[in-house]
Amino acid sequence: MRPDPVMGGPYLFYAEGGESMAAPANFMAQDDYLVTQAELLTDLDRKTLVYLYQPLIGAVASALYGSLWAQVKQHPMFTQDRRAHTNLLATLAISLDELYDARVRLEAVGLIKTYTQFDTARHYVYEMYAPLRPEEFFADDLFSVALYDTVGEERYREISASFTVTPVRRSDMHDISKKFTDVFHVTAEVTAAPATVREVRTATTRPAKPAVAISKNHVDWELLTRQLDHVGLADGQLAAHQHAITQIAGFYGLGTSSLSRLIERSLDLLTGEISEARLRREAEQTYSKPGTSRLHATSAAIAAAKVAHEQTEPEAATTPTQADTPKFSAAELTVLQQAKTLPTREFLEVTKKAKDPNMFVADNERFAVEGLLERNVFNTATLNVLVYYVLQNRASISAAYLNSVANGWIRDKVDTPEKALVEIQNFKAGNAAKSGQGHRRSNYGRQQRKEPVPDWAKADYKAPTGPISDSAKKAIAEARARLQNSGKGDS
Repeated sequence: MRPDPVMGGPYLFYAEGGESMAAPANFMAQDDYLVTQAELLTDLDRKTLVYLYQPLIGAVASALYGSLWAQVKQHPMFTQDRRAHTNLLATLAISLDELYDARVRLEAVGLIKTYTQFDTARHYVYEMYAPLRPEEFFADDLFSVALYDTVGEERYREISASFTVTPVRRSDMHDISKKFTDVFHVTAEVTAAPATVREVRTATTRPAKPAVAISKNHVDWELLTRQLDHVGLADGQLAAHQHAITQIAGFYGLGTSSLSRLIERSLDLLTGEISEARLRREAEQTYSKPGTSRLHATSAAIAAAKVAHEQTEPEAATTPTQADTPKFSAAELTVLQQAKTLPTREFLEVTKKAKDPNMFVADNERFAVEGLLERNVFNTATLNVLVYYVLQNRASISAAYLNSVANGWIRDKVDTPEKALVEIQNFKAGNAAKSGQGHRRSNYGRQQRKEPVPDWAKADYKAPTGPISDSAKKAIAEARARLQNSGKGDS
């Protein structure tokens, strides 16, 4: 069973445990912290935080971000500007656990990065990042779908309308704006910027924002260890089975709380050891049990996948040769979104049922996909696109064919879901070109053999007329004699 949902739409985004995350033992109210900023923050950022981010992270995390923002100094002094976390707790009137939960939510959406160090005592540095610009937020699959899932369609449209502008688009108007050189006279050709300009340019370059994406193979080992303290788990078992646990969590999209319950049920009560085979069975049985939340999410995903499956001919132009700027049809974009948001087990089921509601995931298919996942040659989203490709061509998945396609993708350096879709486009384009060449081959791929056709068997053959020559009469007599002699030998 998955963690309790905190967002109720068809994609069902979840927060671990459904409640505030407890602060770790080494995070204390007396610890000092310092606030720095990686980017300049503007009034637009404040509006973006309230309207776009706050529905996702909650009011406490939003208030924490605002408080940290107010404490930012342009050039902070590491020793003089440090203060204890008790100041934040008093300002926000929250507990230490609530502060920690708000902090990790800000980290999760890329608004802050947290650094820690221990000299005479432990202290933290909170590096602040500006929210995404509204157009970047709405263009991001993860953020835009999460917001839609949280606030609903009507409110989503209202929010997006407050960030849209109306530029001049009338066709009967003419652009008479002046260019820079029309107004300013450049006395010399600008070939190289002065050293000071280059230094300032480097200093004011925006740093890369923290990456925000779904990582289905992430396990909070510290929290998992705490949750399993009371179950009699033998020492070193989590470390010994770390790879298998990570893959199972990613394959089924398990949160830490759900994972701890499955591990507890897979323990040998006498030895306290984890049985990987039993853990996999428990995960599959738990996934397969009827559950309202999962079935709701899956049914919505199946409906979207069914539309994508039925749109076999893309309605938008594709350019498979341009791997850097690929163009995808609406159906392909649906596949891409589901590949990035669904765990592999659910994506496998969704893709099969999109073809036919009565189809099911057989054990051998699940084993084949799990086996490839364990090799760790693709990230989850790319593996999902591979599953989609195989099921477009076949009714079921075999390990041999799946691994054959996977090896081809590895050879071609396919390491993202976008590249995977481009690879599929290239393959389809290549097949179309080959079929247009008109080569006729047998079922085994060999060139068909052409037998010589005698003149008399041709459609336009006409029998000769006129008297028969002596040589022809002699040849006929000899052939008749041979036939008669052969008949006598048989009798």
